[in-house]
Amino acid sequence: PRPEPPEKPPEVVREIERVIDQADALTTDVERDKLRQLLLKYRDFLSLDSLDCGLTTLHEVKIPTPPHAPPAFVRQYKTPQASHEPVQEIIESLLAKGIIRPCNSTYSAPVWPVKKPNGKWRLTIDYRQLNKQIPLSRWPMARLEQDLPRVRDAKYFSTLDIASGFWTIPVHEPDQHKLAFSFGNRQYTFTRCPFGYSNSPAEFNIFLNKACPDARERGTLIYVDDILVRKRTLDDHLSELDHVMGQLAAAGAKISLAKGQWCKSQVQYVGLLVGPQGVQPQLGRIQGVATIAPPTNISELRSFLGVCNYSRQFVERYAEMARPLTCLLKKDVAFVWTEQHQQAMDDLKAALCSAPCLALPDCDKAFHLDVGFSSHCLSAGLYQVYDCDRRVVAYASKLMSDPELKYSGCEKALLSTMWAVKHFSNYIGGQKIIIETQHQPVTFLNSQRIRDGVVTNARIASWLLALQSFDIEVRYAQNQRSPLGMGLAACQHCSDDAIASVPPASPPCALLNPNHHYFDQSLCVDMPTVYVDGSSFRLGPKPRAGVGIVWLDDNRRESRCYALGACTSQYAEVAGILIALRGAWYRGFRELVICTDSDYARLSFLCHLPSWKSNGFKTSNRKPVKHQELFMACDAMVTEYDMHIYWHKVKGHSRAPGPEKELNDLADSLAKRGAAEGRAWSFDPLWLPEDGSPQSDPPRVCVVTRAQAADATTSRSSKGAVSVQPVVSGNDLVSLQSQDPAISRMILYLSDPKNQLPSSAEFDSIPELRSLFRIRVTLKMVEGLLMHSARPLVPPVLVAPEPLRGGMLLQAHDSPAAGHKGVKATFGALSQVAYWPGMRRDVSDHVRRCLVCCQFQPSNPTHRAPLQGKGPTTPWSDLQFDWVGPLTKSSRGNKYFLTVTCAFTKWVECLPAPDDTAKTTAILLMNHIFSRFGLPSRVDSDRGTHFTSEVMDHLWKLLGVKAKFHISHRPQSSGQVERMNRTVVGTLKKYISANHRDWDMKLPLALMAIRATPNESTGVSPFEMMTGRQMTLPLHLLYQPVKAETSPAYTGEQYLRDLKDHLPAAFSFAQTNLEKSAEGRKSYYDKKASHSELDVGEEVWFYIFAPKTGDKTNSGKLAKKLLPKWSGPYLITDKLSPVVYQIKITKNNKEPVYKWVHRDHIKLYKGSTDVVDSNTDNLPTPKGG
Repeated sequence: PRPEPPEKPPEVVREIERVIDQADALTTDVERDKLRQLLLKYRDFLSLDSLDCGLTTLHEVKIPTPPHAPPAFVRQYKTPQASHEPVQEIIESLLAKGIIRPCNSTYSAPVWPVKKPNGKWRLTIDYRQLNKQIPLSRWPMARLEQDLPRVRDAKYFSTLDIASGFWTIPVHEPDQHKLAFSFGNRQYTFTRCPFGYSNSPAEFNIFLNKACPDARERGTLIYVDDILVRKRTLDDHLSELDHVMGQLAAAGAKISLAKGQWCKSQVQYVGLLVGPQGVQPQLGRIQGVATIAPPTNISELRSFLGVCNYSRQFVERYAEMARPLTCLLKKDVAFVWTEQHQQAMDDLKAALCSAPCLALPDCDKAFHLDVGFSSHCLSAGLYQVYDCDRRVVAYASKLMSDPELKYSGCEKALLSTMWAVKHFSNYIGGQKIIIETQHQPVTFLNSQRIRDGVVTNARIASWLLALQSFDIEVRYAQNQRSPLGMGLAACQHCSDDAIASVPPASPPCALLNPNHHYFDQSLCVDMPTVYVDGSSFRLGPKPRAGVGIVWLDDNRRESRCYALGACTSQYAEVAGILIALRGAWYRGFRELVICTDSDYARLSFLCHLPSWKSNGFKTSNRKPVKHQELFMACDAMVTEYDMHIYWHKVKGHSRAPGPEKELNDLADSLAKRGAAEGRAWSFDPLWLPEDGSPQSDPPRVCVVTRAQAADATTSRSSKGAVSVQPVVSGNDLVSLQSQDPAISRMILYLSDPKNQLPSSAEFDSIPELRSLFRIRVTLKMVEGLLMHSARPLVPPVLVAPEPLRGGMLLQAHDSPAAGHKGVKATFGALSQVAYWPGMRRDVSDHVRRCLVCCQFQPSNPTHRAPLQGKGPTTPWSDLQFDWVGPLTKSSRGNKYFLTVTCAFTKWVECLPAPDDTAKTTAILLMNHIFSRFGLPSRVDSDRGTHFTSEVMDHLWKLLGVKAKFHISHRPQSSGQVERMNRTVVGTLKKYISANHRDWDMKLPLALMAIRATPNESTGVSPFEMMTGRQMTLPLHLLYQPVKAETSPAYTGEQYLRDLKDHLPAAFSFAQTNLEKSAEGRKSYYDKKASHSELDVGEEVWFYIFAPKTGDKTNSGKLAKKLLPKWSGPYLITDKLSPVVYQIKITKNNKEPVYKWVHRDHIKLYKGSTDVVDSNTDNLPTPKGG
């Protein structure tokens, strides 16, 4: 029950109204009234002065001094005369409140009055002598860096302050005399927990956790005596305030109304400003740092650095900045203040005054870690990506120790990574860490050698071992500075405040540029899209740059690459944008989505182009903008033709599969190829606007071939496209175009564009009309025929009507001169003579259906079905077999060994034998496996004759064991035994002699090592899974702490009882780990899998693993490399699972053969192109029944 305090004066009501006026998160009178009612509800437990404190019965303070330690006694200091009367008044007030009492004690601490800035005096007691005898409390105090992220997404914040919180807690009465102090000629002692006692903060924190035991679960933060309440909605916030205040009132505490912060949008909490956007240094603390005078001694310097250290997580490269000051704190270094030290102090002040607002971490997003090192310091920045924008979570830095300074560059790079990951581990937890580094050695963390344990440097090996528990991906940012705290202004020589490193969600400057917009999925549906990328690298003595362009329109894809010569990657990025804009004009596009991974190009157009234009393409410090001619040409193009560009940021070199990654990677590869062998491109000054205005005529595309670029005297038009004469006359072509509905309607539109505009109904009824209308600027009439010109100065090509398209496809792909090329080559050849809407799609379908191409290309299967899991097993219920050999014949006459593994316990048996026949297999299994471990429920093996013969078939039927044989050419189905074979052989070859004739004698020792080692999947060794105890090894006998003779003896019943308790626990632990391991393997395997099931009745191609070359011709045997890789098509007659199918194979009118195959070894037959060619009569194309 709550105590009943006396009625409060009306000053409380006035103070409540003052608090409500300061609640800036409340916007309506209704909301303010809700807070008013809450505070009035607890008005009797609100305090207005420091002496009006509560008293709890939940907790009391004990002072555990050593039993034989002398009493802590210090004589009273000399005190200022002016303080005597004020201090005496304070003592009388404390006596009246019962906070202190008179005493006569052998303990005594001196009083030291301190004058406040307002002229009043404060009573302080020097308990340092007593504190030396008191062990510090080990109560776990809250860690701000762990608890503050929990306030993320909150909108309403409040802080509660307990009135004279320490005095709320009573002191254990037998220990009160230890807190005695003297003033004048009298002695007093505290009955409540005093200020100055070393364990007072911990004792008060214990009290708060007792008063509010569910605070952490409800999201309320308690740090020493500060309580932070935050919620997303006002009702939830007020409800939580009611709950916390009720708990404090029930505990006997009183709340300081004036010191609390109520319903605010951001609050000051333990020296930080906490709000919805994140955390930043408190303004008062920053102003205090800025006014600190230069120190005159070591003590003042320590104080300054202590203040700065509290906010060091806000400053990038803090340790490097403060290094000149910290060096003064070393031993045997004289304190001499120089200009270097003053500059370091000024830099720290400036960095703290401009400290950013750190974002609160989101546990659902991956963390990015930017690490680096200088000559003396390690630095790191932790950030997360929100919609392609980076938000810094924290900075960290440290000085390297003297031994670390001697490390090599490689070791320092890895040291900085290890230190940063460990330092931010409280933020990261189990999340993925993407490490951004400018140091190539750090990418070694991605290497397979780490997983294989191939690391020779002991120091690096220990660091790598410490990092194995984290999910790490390393990205190498070559020739790039740290992106944290750095803007794009560096690229344009701007001042630091000219361009922000990350634009806000809705940048104000974007409103000044009406033609450029941020990507909006809802607005950009079905809009033409282009992927642009630029690249620059050294190819020989000079750098070369290239541009890659990928167009997407109506599910068609068109790729281009260009060579720019010797220029930078930034020039290539902007040049690619100009090429894309010009291509959009020629295609008739006025709205376009540009996808790029270049922040430089994207943000230059979105954020900085308007200010550059207003400044005459000068930066804020009046320097010319780099590549201004490209920006001016782009702006002239967009402004003149009123284009609207939507900029979509794509992730460069992403590992996440998807069409966006595929297209961006294609543009990147095209840019690199273009630099080496693309068509030459150069900037034409005619594209620039005259007198600051865009040119009136449409610009010309300046693209030449490499041969034309080498011969400057050659006219561009003289080396145009290859002209192929049609097989029909010109009059027939005119007639065929007039019969095509889409082509004829476009001819009518071109005759009178203003009056013959197609209607919406025509667009819907004639699908190809919309595609032709989009590229209307590239169409023209030539001698009565509709022609298409993809580029200027290149002869136009015929817009082919539908009756001609089939023959054109045959000539471009299937004829002897065409050579059955791929989709890209076929499309390139066909586009030189014709064009029609959807031509690339038709070419792709034609090539995929070509029987010749299906049998000879590609050479290997590319499909990968999802991994199929197996159900739970029990010990020795599911076994896998496999033979290993032949090996060198041993002195005992053995050449093979049979490997048997248990799928659950991971126990392995290897049985040597002179041969690997079915009879030997049966004898070994019966005499050495089944007789010792019992019969399994199921056995798995490959289709070797030693497992599929009649002997083994009779054995399985006799024993009632279900035998499962894996599909041919599918070793993954026996993954466990195959991996165990590799482990056994890898272990065995390290012990055998030079002649290899003792391998069967060393085999048991290799098995002993394997059985004693914990398995990665189960987490338990196979020996412990089988016996319920760990295997005793020589290491245990040499270093066991307890002698076997002194160990307590076990009875049979005790051992059986312990075994029954231990084995189920081990099995449960192993089963859980097996399930997690299986899920992990499936998740990793399925990343590259494509899920496409087939149905019974469909026809497929089957991959030929071993083509037969025995059929002879007049010239001898057939060449294996020239034989087809696929046979078929064959009919699917049965389906066992999503990855196992039965196909019917019929050859040369023989009886059909039914074969079980895996999904990875077949591909869908998509029909025939009905090619008639004498050169294909002899190809093996057997049909399924």
